[in-house]
Amino acid sequence: MTRHPSVTRSSPATRAFTLMEMLVVIGIIALLIGILLPTLSRVQQKAKRSQTENLLQEFVNACTVFQQQFGFYPGIVPESSLAADPKISSMENALLHLCGGAIPQDDPLYNTAPYNTWTEVTFAQNTPNQFKIRLQTYNAGTSVQTKLGDGPRIRGVQYKTFFAPKANDLLPAQGQYDVPSASVLDPYGIPDLIDSWGQPVLYLRQARPTASRLVAGATTGDNTNLNDCMFIAKGILPYVMSDALGEQLGSQADSIFRPMSTPTPSDPAQNLAQAIRNTSVGGPTAPQDGAPRGEIVAISAGKDGVYFSKYDGAGSLTTPKSNIYNDPRGPKVCEEYDDVRVFGGG
Repeated sequence: MTRHPSVTRSSPATRAFTLMEMLVVIGIIALLIGILLPTLSRVQQKAKRSQTENLLQEFVNACTVFQQQFGFYPGIVPESSLAADPKISSMENALLHLCGGAIPQDDPLYNTAPYNTWTEVTFAQNTPNQFKIRLQTYNAGTSVQTKLGDGPRIRGVQYKTFFAPKANDLLPAQGQYDVPSASVLDPYGIPDLIDSWGQPVLYLRQARPTASRLVAGATTGDNTNLNDCMFIAKGILPYVMSDALGEQLGSQADSIFRPMSTPTPSDPAQNLAQAIRNTSVGGPTAPQDGAPRGEIVAISAGKDGVYFSKYDGAGSLTTPKSNIYNDPRGPKVCEEYDDVRVFGGG
């Protein structure tokens, strides 16, 4: 019998990547990440801006419905009382009126249970503008917070809430400046309207339909001509006077809505007037003579967390700009900023 030699079948050898090939692959991956990350960041920022615009529009719409029903825009504390003693922000003032959580002194049940056990806050005490409200507070962890959401009492009648955003959109903002005590303090924990970047939203409502000036009261000491301006800015001071505001803990020292001494002194009232005025009324460098774009306005600080930063828009890191009221482009200069503005009313 013939024996055949055995045949050995060899399997093909597995080829490994060389070091050079691995480095090339890693380099390609790193390049793709470098290309995609900025794009992803831009998409995320665009989404946040869109979410914030929608939130501000919902708020403005709620204010409009409120005004159509009662004849005035929300703010449980009268504008004159809040201006004389801004213990809370104008946004908090509006939310208490839209959502509940407080009862005004002129309510017939003000001194009856359960409202007589709520926390009482007096504005402009012992002055002609004195006004009181009671807040429904509770302890959240170790701090006091005001409860919103049960609906407001207006002219002695209980209503359902006019504004019901997501829970994360209504939170007490950190670092608010307490104007009366000139310190960082938020003793009432009233929820604020929070944008997609974690910062509270500014709110201004028109105090009177006609006046010689568009805006006044944009600084703690600016008490002149408050009765002769359309908008009183005292209610934004708890935000713009903060040095560590909101989730970003952003210093508002760079906001042109806050007085600053460097690089040049700012005029916050005129800057604010430029930001809320109509583009077609008044000279470009005379914002106080202009007309407002709406009877109410909500302003988000945008990506940088600072309300109209001197380093944003018309300014830059190398050439900061403290004033926009003297810009020859007029209110159109505001379109260069990352801040989000939504107007409502007339």
